[in-house]
Amino acid sequence: MHMKKVLIASDDSHTSAWLRDAVAALDVSVVPCSTGELKSRLVADSVDLLLLDGGRAPDAVIQLVEQAASEGNDLHLMLVVEPEALEELRVPVHIPSDFLVRGAASAELVARIRKLLWSGEEVAAQEVIRIDELTLNLATYQAHVGHEPVEFTYLEYALFVFLVTHPNRVYSREVLLRRVWGSDYYGGSRTVDVHVRRIRSKIGAELTHRLETVRNVGYLWKS
Repeated sequence: MHMKKVLIASDDSHTSAWLRDAVAALDVSVVPCSTGELKSRLVADSVDLLLLDGGRAPDAVIQLVEQAASEGNDLHLMLVVEPEALEELRVPVHIPSDFLVRGAASAELVARIRKLLWSGEEVAAQEVIRIDELTLNLATYQAHVGHEPVEFTYLEYALFVFLVTHPNRVYSREVLLRRVWGSDYYGGSRTVDVHVRRIRSKIGAELTHRLETVRNVGYLWKS
């Protein structure tokens, strides 16, 4: 590995210190900044990785990073978010990206950064699913229909991947909530219906027929 430059952007001193300590063992140079300084830093500095504290509402800073990338800044993004952000989390599709929920171990953060920055960029065959025009990359949380990226939120993507990887079996809304949202989710089961509608609107007519509603039961994906 050769020396890489990492920009750590956080407004919380404890989080910034944790991120710096976590990457200390890697062959990287670290530049800290606040999220308010992020735009100017991305213009002024050429960085290999942006380690970004997205907090509870990361979309605004994600858009800023996407703008920088569209203007020629060739970087990778590692996003740290609060659990509350997962409901609407959108991982950029045009930037090599990954994310981590706050509270995870430092070792997991380092492993994900290694995968982003160094060897292992080749995706194993079992991490890519292809069905007709659909491609799901399980390693990068990306989806494409044909050559067009599909911008799922994290939970839309997680629900879709669960159904696609468990085909030809009907799952009730309650089971899907437990398997995708987790046992500590206390919202209503109709949130599954909302996410299925969003998924169908994004994958196109040719694939939508595979995602079936089973009346009074739940949903299944037909292989």
